[in-house]
Amino acid sequence: MPVFRNRSDEDVVLRDYNHKRNFTGLPSSQLSLLKKEAVTLWQKLSAVDPSDPEHIQRSIVKHATSTLARTVFNVDSFAAYQATAHSVRDRLIEFWNETQQYHTLRDPKRIYYLSLEFLLGRSLDNALLNLGLKGNYGAAVGGLGFNMEDLIQEEVDAALGNGGLGRLAACYMDSLACLEYPAWGYGLRYTYGIFKQRIIDGFQNEFPDYWLNFGNPWEVPRLDVVYEVRFYGDAVKYIDADGTTRWKWEGGEKVYAVAYGVGFEFDTLVFLLRNITFIRREFSF
Repeated sequence: MPVFRNRSDEDVVLRDYNHKRNFTGLPSSQLSLLKKEAVTLWQKLSAVDPSDPEHIQRSIVKHATSTLARTVFNVDSFAAYQATAHSVRDRLIEFWNETQQYHTLRDPKRIYYLSLEFLLGRSLDNALLNLGLKGNYGAAVGGLGFNMEDLIQEEVDAALGNGGLGRLAACYMDSLACLEYPAWGYGLRYTYGIFKQRIIDGFQNEFPDYWLNFGNPWEVPRLDVVYEVRFYGDAVKYIDADGTTRWKWEGGEKVYAVAYGVGFEFDTLVFLLRNITFIRREFSF
């Protein structure tokens, strides 16, 4: 840490807390360490725009031109869907952040639901219905030259499961969010969906489902939330310096689990689903 001159110890403490990373929010015992002026300014500048069609159009066009680097001359239906999804996600993230701080202050018990499959379906239509903004967004994209139902069909269905376990898990998530329970879901961010199906000459043919080819505007990568996961290897017994018999894991394959957050909105709270994807950090020679 650099040496601060002509500044009080309190200012140094405030600086540390203003730049500290935490996963959910700041507990009530530490709120006084933040500068009130800075907190007020952050809250003012991070407020979501009004939800009338004109402000929605501004948000969509902003994402089309800045997030996607498109203009009115080269924006197609898929790009319009992506810009609309980012606009809706902005509103979800506002509730997301409020929810995290709300539960951090109250510190309730939380529910953690683990499932290998989550068949969520398309998120744009679901999010707009839950926000109560499908009509306003429909009018907004209509004024920009698109049809909302066409944009909804542009979204790739996240088929990360089947109609049984996967759909049941997604229904649990919707219910937990609707009932405003402080809950997290944990699943796997599969590179491929379950499969794509085509009927060719009267026969079913299956193909890989490349659902992430064009990214997923609904997820928030948490690339700093990483955990090592090991496969294979051996448990080796050894004696530590105190003469105690212990075991350690040696060999095998290491991968790293990276978190991706996805939100569900009902009323004023967001249920967060944390998908896990695995990456390698080492070469295998």
